[in-house]
Amino acid sequence: MHNMARKLLLREIKNLKWQRKLSCSAVLRNDFVVKSTIPDIIVPQERFMDRLWMDSAGFQNHVALESAETKMNYTYAQLRKNISVFATSLLKKLGLKPGDVIAVMLPNCPQFPVVAFGSIQAGVVLTTVNPIYKELELTHQISITEPKVIVTIPECYDTVAKTVKSSKMDIKIVLVDNPSAAVPNGAIRYSEIAESGEADYGLLDKVERKHDDVACIPFSSGTTGLPKGVEITYGNLLASMETMHQKENCFPVLTHGNVQDIVPSFLPFFHIYGLVVTLIGHLSKGCKMVTMAKFSASLYLDTLKNEKPHLLYIVPPVAILLGKHPDVNHEHFSNVRHVCCGAAPLAASDVDSILQKSKHHIEFNQGFGATETTSLGTSTFKGTKDVDYSACGVPMASVTLKFADPLTGKAVPIGEEGEMYIKGPTIMKGYHKNPKATEESLTPDGYFKTGDLGYFKPGVGMFITDRIKELIKVKGMQVAPAELESILRSHPAVQDAAVIGVPHEFYGEAPKAFIIRKNGLKATEEELQDYVASKVAVYKKIEEVMFVDDIPKTASGKILRKELKKMYA
Repeated sequence: MHNMARKLLLREIKNLKWQRKLSCSAVLRNDFVVKSTIPDIIVPQERFMDRLWMDSAGFQNHVALESAETKMNYTYAQLRKNISVFATSLLKKLGLKPGDVIAVMLPNCPQFPVVAFGSIQAGVVLTTVNPIYKELELTHQISITEPKVIVTIPECYDTVAKTVKSSKMDIKIVLVDNPSAAVPNGAIRYSEIAESGEADYGLLDKVERKHDDVACIPFSSGTTGLPKGVEITYGNLLASMETMHQKENCFPVLTHGNVQDIVPSFLPFFHIYGLVVTLIGHLSKGCKMVTMAKFSASLYLDTLKNEKPHLLYIVPPVAILLGKHPDVNHEHFSNVRHVCCGAAPLAASDVDSILQKSKHHIEFNQGFGATETTSLGTSTFKGTKDVDYSACGVPMASVTLKFADPLTGKAVPIGEEGEMYIKGPTIMKGYHKNPKATEESLTPDGYFKTGDLGYFKPGVGMFITDRIKELIKVKGMQVAPAELESILRSHPAVQDAAVIGVPHEFYGEAPKAFIIRKNGLKATEEELQDYVASKVAVYKKIEEVMFVDDIPKTASGKILRKELKKMYA
């Protein structure tokens, strides 16, 4: 009995040791991965448009979108009808087929979602273009996506027409027009294919697109040159909508009766933040979107005072404006209950400057997202107490984070700094026609490598500390140094060029160029700034130029930007 008891005891000890070993392994495994604390979503199986309008019965007569500049507006009933009429016109009048591409080159306006969601309803792939792009930038995007149609405004017509002509592609141009004004020969009036005629719902109901089919291709700046097309699927869009509708981070209140949230909408709809978080996230709840074609401080502040909005979606330069502008006071925040800031990190002191101007409690959170994540991947949950305003929130439903050594790719324990990897049902399918970039950015187990350095502090949230990717964040917009360097090197007086981002009081960062001039040739700072400005959108302009004798590089020729930043500092 004594020997038997001893054997049983030894066996029990062995089992305990084995169980402890298993337990420790689980703890170690969990020590490397941050999962959302709320249940995973179930991605809806219905069509995107059916899901978008699932709760719309009670707000058909409410205003959906109104232009802050012109006051032109659509009710939800008009918006839904125009979307379906435009979708029908694409298939019947313009001869597009599901899977063809349409480019929308519009500023924020009530017509934008008609084109965007009409394309999706027709099964046509949408690619969104910055309306301030110049010929070089537009050429790049249409050469990759090969659209059959470009929808734009008269102010952009010359750029679009020249680009289409030089591309030698057969592309129809649709103009969001003033019905009483003439349009150029060959251009198609938006009003004739979206605001008049009838929708063929029988035809639209036959359009079949799978969850894995590409719905839209926004563009994201890369580190090695011009922007890359990001393939966002129908499944990504549906997952994003479902994620944003979880009670922990659903900020809009569903419209009913006289209750309707008002949302100023200056964040560009061509950008994923504006398209998915703002438009999809709030039209699905019946909000009134007050669109701004471009950001103007005076118009924005007037909108805050006159419209008395409930939700503000902003970027750091606007947060700084709200906190520091002497004319901003509690009246501008009279109905605001939530402010969400994204696109770049914001200091907690800048958040405090805003909150101190309000006479009531406002929830404020930072979130993290990227074009490749379709929508926000992290956010502060509603009702969170003692928020650290410098943190970027916690993983949203179905989102997993981990941090890895940037050189080895090996995961580091939670709390240690590393490159942030993010996984979930909203992660892009890949980069359009760029398998090499896709392979470099997506891990075999489905994580997207963000290129941002950071860490996760349990009980507090995620912090972004630096960027591995060399992108410059100007007013929340991404600028690739390599793109500007390529343009600078094409100047006849430039031998070599390097560009870095330097701190800017209002923009956050701004591009600074280091130039080696060719022997015997001269070029002024202003001449080089103007040369670049003539070829790119205004936010990419070179803020400073420094002439140097040498640009530090690795043995393989890669620019050592960190060394340049040390020299600048």
